[in-house]
Amino acid sequence: MVKNIFLHHGWKTSTDKMANWYQDQLTNKNFLSPIGFLFILDRAKKVSFLCQKASIPAFTTGNIEIPTRGFVTIPVESTATYEDLSIDFIVDEDLRNYMELHNWMRALSTPGEYKDRYDWNTENSIRGTKNDPRYSDATLQVLNNNNLANFDVVFKNCFPINLSSLPFDVTSSDNNYFTATATFRYTLYEVRDINSSTRR
Repeated sequence: MVKNIFLHHGWKTSTDKMANWYQDQLTNKNFLSPIGFLFILDRAKKVSFLCQKASIPAFTTGNIEIPTRGFVTIPVESTATYEDLSIDFIVDEDLRNYMELHNWMRALSTPGEYKDRYDWNTENSIRGTKNDPRYSDATLQVLNNNNLANFDVVFKNCFPINLSSLPFDVTSSDNNYFTATATFRYTLYEVRDINSSTRR
């Protein structure tokens, strides 16, 4: 016998709760695969083509401890923090994809002369738009178990802050081709449905 619990207060019966429990379960029972993805970096497409690893960075909400007189502190929310975005990519023999990021970083930091930044801005500015050539959006497109696009993770206003070394070594017994790691800062990321500008 189904038992009503304070139904006159608007509480639900146990039957209603069971129905809601079933409706709240996952409809897609497939698991997320780590090998099904595409990485798209608008400002460095050659890097995108040979990308081997990419991840959704950690997301942390900070907190502030408010002191009280004689009692435990009260935690309240604070600023959100996004971990850096890191990718691994195979380096081509002519260093063309490696130099895409190297020249981008050189233009941002101008280690030699300001002409580096001027040339970069001139070459990468899109006429008639307000896009800042210093930054680039990036998209981690995740595939489903049928290798079809499932959802996008869009990183806004990326720029590289670190490019790993390429250590040549004649003592190595295997000819393992170079894989470089690039690290990016960005404003934030959003998880979106495919071909959508609205976050989930």
